[in-house]
Amino acid sequence: MFLKAGSRFLAEAAIVVGTVAFATLPALAAAATYAYVNQSGEVSIVTANDPTTAIATAPNIDEHSGVMLLTNPSDGIVGDKVPVQ
Repeated sequence: MFLKAGSRFLAEAAIVVGTVAFATLPALAAAATYAYVNQSGEVSIVTANDPTTAIATAPNIDEHSGVMLLTNPSDGIVGDKVPVQ
């Protein structure tokens, strides 16, 4: 009797874990890397699902900065200095 109950619990747990993992895949797949200029004038990166979220979550983003989608996160622009006003 215990073996059947334990097997059923494991099967149900596997279904729940699989469903949660499958449900989070679209959110992970949509994440992209964006470049922005921080308050020190250095080009930094942030990962977000869309440009609006990238601007909202970029740490120390300069008030005049926007974001630029990077196709290659190791782009040579990251780390460059930009004059800030």
